[in-house]
Amino acid sequence: MLSAATIHGDTTPKAEQAKALGAFYTDEQVADFLAWWAIRSGSDTVMDPSFGGGVFLSAAFRQIQQLGGNPRTSIYGVELDQDVYSRTAGKFNQEFSLNREHLICDDFFNVDAKLTGKVSAIIGNPPFIRYQRFTEQARRHAFARTKARGVELPKLSSSWALFLVHSISMLQPGGRLAMVLPMEVAHAKYARPVLEHLRQSFKSTTFLTFRSKLFADLSEDTVLILADGNENGPGSFQLRDFAHPSLLGNVSSLGKFRVAGSQSVNTDAIASGNSRLIEYLLPRKARELYCELKASHRTSRLGDLADVGIGYVTGANDFFHLTPEDARKRAIPQEFLKPAVRRGRALSGLRFTHTDWNKAAHDGEAGYLLHIKKGQKLPVSVEEYLKIGQANGVSDTYKCRTRSPWYSVPHVHRPDAFLSYMSGLSPYLVANQADAYAPNSLHIVRIHPLTFLSADSIASLWHTSLTRLSVEIEGHPLGGGMLKLEPTEAENVRVPLPDDSDLPLLDSIAEELDEMSRKQGHAAAVARADQQLLCKMIGLSKSDCKLLNSAAEQLRARRGYGSPLNELA
Repeated sequence: MLSAATIHGDTTPKAEQAKALGAFYTDEQVADFLAWWAIRSGSDTVMDPSFGGGVFLSAAFRQIQQLGGNPRTSIYGVELDQDVYSRTAGKFNQEFSLNREHLICDDFFNVDAKLTGKVSAIIGNPPFIRYQRFTEQARRHAFARTKARGVELPKLSSSWALFLVHSISMLQPGGRLAMVLPMEVAHAKYARPVLEHLRQSFKSTTFLTFRSKLFADLSEDTVLILADGNENGPGSFQLRDFAHPSLLGNVSSLGKFRVAGSQSVNTDAIASGNSRLIEYLLPRKARELYCELKASHRTSRLGDLADVGIGYVTGANDFFHLTPEDARKRAIPQEFLKPAVRRGRALSGLRFTHTDWNKAAHDGEAGYLLHIKKGQKLPVSVEEYLKIGQANGVSDTYKCRTRSPWYSVPHVHRPDAFLSYMSGLSPYLVANQADAYAPNSLHIVRIHPLTFLSADSIASLWHTSLTRLSVEIEGHPLGGGMLKLEPTEAENVRVPLPDDSDLPLLDSIAEELDEMSRKQGHAAAVARADQQLLCKMIGLSKSDCKLLNSAAEQLRARRGYGSPLNELA
């Protein structure tokens, strides 16, 4: 019998082509587990909506055969890529004698149950790519399929979401869906209608997460989803966390159609976006404390105090940003220059000062933005510099040619604070005391007009263990242990909220934390912020602070940053 590993080795597309199609081929053990869970009778029928190298088809063949069925007539598969289809289908027809008509070379969204009949189980690993990379016709058709199921998805949704929704339409009543999905299902805003559709469609849905990556070459973590009992919703959500995918073999040896040890999840809160699946990876006591603090009037969303947005977009940073020396040599008048901080590496402490800007400018992390307002009269020196830009093709770059005039950078706002959005340890929120500006390599924070807190105060509140944990929950991990925090995610981060009587103390606390962070390091500043803000101001105990800090460290280690991962209770 041909093994899945053999098929995988012979039919995997070239690396660049696979990446373009969002194809990340699944380990045989994972495919066997999903087939074992989803296929429960020799009479079951099964489909893989994007079969690639055929690892799921092979796993389904073995499972149906073991259950005494005839896999040659009960397995269906769809594959878009012609070359991959030809190699995989050829091998399966030769070795397994599968019905050739059951293996379809087409866009999955051109396939419906009228063609194949509804199946007992869907298993697979749909592509993880944004649908704007597809042709306009294919994109419209895919979104029409999901809309027909009552699921409205934003146009920038990843293809896995559309694959999942359309797959459900191919299932028989009582059927099962077992898929590999990106961790976006747990945190992306566009995933919420997908989660709600799962809840409404199935009796139960279990999410299996892993502390080590299923795909070493994929920057994002993945999750296995097991949805049972189609057309028997609304149902429940559960989550089970594993140290390593190899432990799935122990689960399948149980011989049960459920995953033992799963914990119940607040389905309504997850589907509505009020809670995230990642919270269920925390120890119970830490999760309960965090949920209590989220509901408390002594904490606030950052978005209730300030707006978070991206910085300006020049379209050609190297042209529009000048070092102080370049600005002097080219005799650019000061009225056309705005001090800018270009990268998060320039930020330290709780305040970005004029001294910090001068140091960052010396190190190449800051400088001046060439800022020309529409209709502004230009001196000869500026006109000469713009001619250099035109000669070098700067005016023809996409962002420049789509604005008028091409050299007038829009949306240049002086923020109250800066926020790094790609971070290893944790994102920095730093008060802007240098009256500087920032491009879209940083987020900008502007305090609401009626907010009673200063930028220094908010920077202090950001430095607590509560916020460090909230950042890990609201943000999402990328490759190399990095954490990315989008503006909407940053606005959902929780900070402690002091009483009016505490306000006079905040500026002095900010000064102390700024000095401590610069001289003694991040950990010392967080410990002091916990003592001054969480304990003294909102009444947490030292053990509460320790619990929050430990939980933040566990999630940080889970995304691959810092010390080896501790066991999660």
